[in-house]
Amino acid sequence: MQTFTLAMRSVFRYVFLCIALVAILWALLPDNRLFLQSLLLGMSASVINGLVLFAKTYRIGLFATDPTVRPKGTGMMTRIVLAGFVVYLTMRFPHLFILSGALIGLFLVPGFTLLFGYRFFK
Repeated sequence: MQTFTLAMRSVFRYVFLCIALVAILWALLPDNRLFLQSLLLGMSASVINGLVLFAKTYRIGLFATDPTVRPKGTGMMTRIVLAGFVVYLTMRFPHLFILSGALIGLFLVPGFTLLFGYRFFK
């Protein structure tokens, strides 16, 4: 479990670094604000989805060592509803968000998890 926790800590460290970089670019590049604020929307939803998945996976790992800790699902519906809400906001407010930025942002945490998960577990 320590390796998994360290891998996820690295993932979230780099994710928050990317969010800070996009926020700085949003302030510096006013011509690209529509795309960058869509990217921030997708990134924030991706972080929440990643935290939900990390908590559920960590709880399942604890169940493997201590049978008194019961896992309570995988949080799949929560993550699907949140991604759907991001798409809904993007479609509802086209003057504030564009779909491409929101979808790219939604894949931020899974992408970093694949990269760092492979690095930590090889």
